[in-house]
Amino acid sequence: MSTKSRLATDVSTPAYIDRFISPNWGQLTGKKAWRQNLGLAAISAGKVESAMGPKGAYKMVTFNRGPEKVIKVTRDGVEILKELQVQYPAVKTLAEAAKLQREQAGDGVSTMVVVIEGLLKEAEKLMQKKLHPNVILNGYRAAAKEALAEIERIGTVKGDLEEQILDTADCGRRLLSPKLRKALLEACHRAVAEGGVDLKRISIITRSGGAVSDSRLVRGVMVRKAKLHKSMPDELRDVKVAVVNKSFDNKPMELLKKGSGPFNIKLEIDEAQKMRGFKAEERRMNDELVDAVDNVGAKFVICRAKIVDQVADEMARRGILAFEMIDQVGMDAVAEATGATTVGDVRNIANADLGRASLVKVEKVDTIDYFTVEAARGSTILLRGSSLEDVKETERVVKNVVRLMRNAEKDKRSVPGGGATYMRIVDHLREFALKSESKEQVAIESFANALEQLVVVLIRNFGLSWATVLPELRSYHAEGKHSMGVTFGGCANMEQLGVRDMVYTQKTALARAYDVTQLLLRIDQYFYIKELALVHKQE
Repeated sequence: MSTKSRLATDVSTPAYIDRFISPNWGQLTGKKAWRQNLGLAAISAGKVESAMGPKGAYKMVTFNRGPEKVIKVTRDGVEILKELQVQYPAVKTLAEAAKLQREQAGDGVSTMVVVIEGLLKEAEKLMQKKLHPNVILNGYRAAAKEALAEIERIGTVKGDLEEQILDTADCGRRLLSPKLRKALLEACHRAVAEGGVDLKRISIITRSGGAVSDSRLVRGVMVRKAKLHKSMPDELRDVKVAVVNKSFDNKPMELLKKGSGPFNIKLEIDEAQKMRGFKAEERRMNDELVDAVDNVGAKFVICRAKIVDQVADEMARRGILAFEMIDQVGMDAVAEATGATTVGDVRNIANADLGRASLVKVEKVDTIDYFTVEAARGSTILLRGSSLEDVKETERVVKNVVRLMRNAEKDKRSVPGGGATYMRIVDHLREFALKSESKEQVAIESFANALEQLVVVLIRNFGLSWATVLPELRSYHAEGKHSMGVTFGGCANMEQLGVRDMVYTQKTALARAYDVTQLLLRIDQYFYIKELALVHKQE
């Protein structure tokens, strides 16, 4: 054997390659990569399935935050996946997909995750039967397309859509009291702009302590800040609003560039009379700042920067209510609600820049100072509860309601809930699979099995026997009773009970479940690198 051929043989051996590979990294290829991705993602998804449905179980997570031990109780799919703290890429991908589903659709997170779990488990079975992942993907793609078309076909506008949305978001938890339901619907109606619900016009403030019945709707904006001067009024009605970005001050050395401002000041004091004259001039200039606001009729002022004490005193004497050091979010919220235009320098303010508020009020919520601005636009929901976890869980439900209302403006159609729609899709896919003459037929059948597994999970979470309820449900659908689903006592007509799911939600959940599954199935090589210390000792 020549030297050249001998060298080529040596280079191709694993022993030769291992000499140049760092021990801090490695790789998985082929079926090992597929099975590890599918296995870990399926295990993580399995943590969510018991939380699905009206009778889903809560999860308790404890962790340390410094010396403090934190306990979190939730049944939200996004929170569960996030608190698993699994750093494996496939699981992180699943968690990000759940977050996107909640942000986009407002619901369907548990449905999406359980479907992904079922699809991954079915894919693992097919791979054990020597079926190539590309064949599985082709079958899954055809099944997903057919399932989405079936949802599109059976979707209708039926019943009270708003009540359906509230029931869907609450999902049997009874977190939304009648008072809070009414407040939520009013907030969504006030936030309608250009044919849709503008989420930026709805703010949520949470405060633990007090009863849930203390939750209320503010028809405007609520900002956490104490009033500038104790002598300023606590309440004003039908008031003009000024929103100012620059500080109320006449000291160019502090915030302005050299040479800017009304004029440059060079102060030389060698007599007591000059000091009195300087103080009088300083007071006159500060009064001019207040005059600029007072002359246009503004009695309520919020400022992004500082308001000096002399200006605050003069404002209090003139009955002007002012707040300083407001963050940009609060500034924008007040400007949007009142219709005010933010001005840079108060000296340039005009009547056209002012907004209008029907009521401005200073109040305390659990010893914390807030000011409330009631105006034509914007809504703030103040959520109260006996514990922090109750308030946080209610906040998540409220945000889901707002997202669902936003999507309802795009598509008002709904389909029967309680697993009825998925059983109908399962029957349709099994008939569709028989029309395929390729190996994809097996994958389409597996897709149907994954969707049926979602109904099995729902049956189990109701405390029922799937071996009894599932055959009964199949027989109803075989007879054409496609509105039959699962509820507390077993099978029931979802149309009569008014249990419905939004078409938009179900379509996004199924589509995203397929997207995540096909992404994981397309990965045939996984490189991993061990974490190294961020700081290394220098020799």
